[in-house]
Amino acid sequence: MGKDRLLPILALIFLFIASSSSLYVYATQTTTDTLLLNGQHYTIDQLFSLAKPRAFNDSQYTGIALDDLMLKTGIGNPEQHTYTLKGADGYEKTVTWENLKNGLLTKDRESIFSDLPKAFRVKDIVIIEVN
Repeated sequence: MGKDRLLPILALIFLFIASSSSLYVYATQTTTDTLLLNGQHYTIDQLFSLAKPRAFNDSQYTGIALDDLMLKTGIGNPEQHTYTLKGADGYEKTVTWENLKNGLLTKDRESIFSDLPKAFRVKDIVIIEVN
């Protein structure tokens, strides 16, 4: 008789926890049509009109060169800064100027680096901070 009452209660608790975590993830995601780069808002089309497209020789990825993008948006002394890429889901990675020289920003707002592991691929980038 005790198991008959305990199992439905545990199932309800499990469903409550799963629903709460799904709501939390949904609530913390940012949706925006612009990308904030060093305090300025840009659409992805504006960014693609500023910088040169680049493709890596050993992969299928194409996009705009992140180093060229920083230069075109007026970052002074870019080699003296670090750059934090933040995704809509809160995931972020910080890279150096040397890494940016080997980096792309795709049309899907994803960062791709030829010299860094896949953990540095930030998807749906909403902010690029210059530190």
